[in-house]
Amino acid sequence: MSVGDHIKAASESATNLTKRVVDAVENKVDDVTDAVENAAHDAGDKIRRVAGGVRESE
Repeated sequence: MSVGDHIKAASESATNLTKRVVDAVENKVDDVTDAVENAAHDAGDKIRRVAGGVRESE
């Protein structure tokens, strides 16, 4: 392999690594977004129950 081939291979490896890192970060952001949405929904349900005078056990 020539020096140019090594540089090209290293560049391709770096690109693949970058893609994997971006995918992993995107998945984590999606997980956090889902968790926040679920927590907000649950909080809204509790607020509605309290405002309407409905107890948790009902």
